[in-house]
Amino acid sequence: MFDRMGRSVVRHPWRAISIWLVVVLACAAAAFWGFGQGGVFDRLENSLSLVPDTESDQVNQAMTDEASGETITVVVSGLDLKADAGDIAAFMADHRGDLAKLKNVDSEFDPFMLPDLTAPQAAAYLSDKEDGFIIALTLKDGLHDGDMQDTIDRVDDAVADLQAQLRADWPKATARDFSSTIMVNTVMDQVKLDLVKGEAVGVPIALILMIIVFGGVLAAGMPIIGAIAAIAVGMGSLWAMTFATTVETFTINITSIIGLALSIDYGLLIVSRYREELARALVDHGYPGDGSRVPRKHAAQPVVRDALEATIRTAGRTVFFSALTIALALCALMVMKAPMLRIIGLSGMIVTLMAVLTATTLVPAVLTLLNRAIIKPSVVTRIPGLRSLVKAVGDSASDHGFFSKLAHWVHRHPWWIMGIVFVLLLTMASPLLNLQTRTAFTDYLPPNNDVTRAYDSIDADYPALQQSSIVVLADAPPSSTGDLVKHLEGLTDVDYVSAPTVLPTDSGRTLINVHVDVANQVGSEVTGYVKDLRAYDAGFGVEIGGSAALQMDFVQSIIDRAWAAGLIMVLAVFVLMFLMTGSLIVPLKAIIINSLSLLASLGATTFIFMNGLLGMPKVMGMETFILVCGLCFGFGLAMDYEVFLLTRVKEFWDKGLTNDEAVERGLQRSGRIITSAAAIIVAVFIGFTFGEMVPIKEIGVALAATVVIDATLVRMLLVPATMTVLGKWNWWAPKPLHWVYSRLKIVH
Repeated sequence: MFDRMGRSVVRHPWRAISIWLVVVLACAAAAFWGFGQGGVFDRLENSLSLVPDTESDQVNQAMTDEASGETITVVVSGLDLKADAGDIAAFMADHRGDLAKLKNVDSEFDPFMLPDLTAPQAAAYLSDKEDGFIIALTLKDGLHDGDMQDTIDRVDDAVADLQAQLRADWPKATARDFSSTIMVNTVMDQVKLDLVKGEAVGVPIALILMIIVFGGVLAAGMPIIGAIAAIAVGMGSLWAMTFATTVETFTINITSIIGLALSIDYGLLIVSRYREELARALVDHGYPGDGSRVPRKHAAQPVVRDALEATIRTAGRTVFFSALTIALALCALMVMKAPMLRIIGLSGMIVTLMAVLTATTLVPAVLTLLNRAIIKPSVVTRIPGLRSLVKAVGDSASDHGFFSKLAHWVHRHPWWIMGIVFVLLLTMASPLLNLQTRTAFTDYLPPNNDVTRAYDSIDADYPALQQSSIVVLADAPPSSTGDLVKHLEGLTDVDYVSAPTVLPTDSGRTLINVHVDVANQVGSEVTGYVKDLRAYDAGFGVEIGGSAALQMDFVQSIIDRAWAAGLIMVLAVFVLMFLMTGSLIVPLKAIIINSLSLLASLGATTFIFMNGLLGMPKVMGMETFILVCGLCFGFGLAMDYEVFLLTRVKEFWDKGLTNDEAVERGLQRSGRIITSAAAIIVAVFIGFTFGEMVPIKEIGVALAATVVIDATLVRMLLVPATMTVLGKWNWWAPKPLHWVYSRLKIVH
């Protein structure tokens, strides 16, 4: 298959490029224009519930069904209610109509409409700090997206005018508007900014590193071309998915991170192997392998074709196998109950497939057209000092060098190295023993933003309007819920229990909102109350919802399917690694070592964020879905480097070298590629930590830690050490399985 692919691409490069051009332009048009249906950024949403049909989901759906028009909350602060209550009331009387008359505003309420500010209804809208109040605007029900956005824009303008008028008498006054739609819009805007910022930081650094690795701009640009194509197709695929299901806002960031990293990874391996095969092909055609004498254009064509066909036949098979391993690891997300995780898994599989297709078709096609331009030494290498740097870290066809010497040193001290590395990995994994997880949409709000400040002000200063820690939905009228309310009020740390209210169109059900006075509203304290209340016998049916219940149900849904997800990853990797090596020991060892490496990286990430280190924000808990995605994506990336290394080691083992010699030469040939690829994609991952969204920072750091640990401690030390200890047993398998391998093997 790869022989045919290689011949087809290098003999018809324009055909491959034309196909990719059409696909990329169509996907880019869908993603950014949407053919009149709105681009991908316009169509991304945030689902009402993470796991359908759970108790928290049923409560959430009941509240949504009963809700009328959306409420926009205008938070006014910077005043002195104790001293200026009369003047503020007069001001509101003069300007109240400015908001009420806006199009699609159904009603307006502020506490100064009532004669007694101590009345419960008025007091709920007055700040506990006596420095402000709230205006509630209820919008008409059933507004479409366009009408809703137009109304929000009008309210924004009116609130800005209100603030300007307030400051004429109270210079420190502020007025900020907040609603669920405004919050979603703010997060969506931040998604775009973080995506642009992440790529603006990561891609230039990656390009500079690739110029150093390859010693030329043209060669360095090849993986970037593949990355652009893969990300464009991935974004177009997300756009198509929005017509069938809800696609969460942050999915596009994760897709871009993975697409960029894998495209660079695979492109780097293809171009590096091409440079190696090019040196061989030059010698075969009677030219110096170092490119000091370059054939003319037509004479260079057969050289380029031979090198590219050999590249696709060898490195093309390797990256395809690696991508298949990652895609199957991501299949683990497809068995999860949460649609959000399934969409992330599906989009990750698509962008992985695109990354390997660009690396094996688009990149070779462009290299074919460049012809002798890649053979010639780049002008970049003429820069003083850069030539020696390129020689030190760049790709090399030598069988002897730093990495072979490193492997030889490992052969002499395998047990010591294994012990030290295992202790280091276990130490880095230890923070997971105290892991706290959380799932809260408010974590996506950017800091130092007016919408975030409005939300924080409501949460801190208006107890009656705080987001509920727990929502209790009782199958009884309010008159029958007295004992339940007393029980709720008696719970430790509960500082607010709302009066029981009948759902507007369902007189048989009662709603009670509960707020718990703890810092982490989705932490163990509140989820503990959720468990107790679900077991509480109220004498009638009670359903428990709210953010803590949603977190608990989400975690439980992951635990319920964790065994299936783990089984898929382990079996897929085991089977594929066997078909690559013909060994039962190598796959088993890879699964154990990579799992430990992955736990170490997640432990290190947890330690960084729980303590606010390295410029990262200090968090109360790691985002639950980030840990799940980090496990799946991280496992795939770890197997990526395992494949890069073992394919070269197996190549030399099959040539008859001893186990230690095969490890030394395999590490020498792949070591520079692994470390170079790791440095480059770490730059990409770290680039995404420059944004404002904490969950995206977490996934960036988690994947960067995975790559750093795997490419250094694991791939350079632990794997060679274990292979030294096992010796020829690395390649053992029962005779019947040898027969299976000989007929189904992937790497030849």
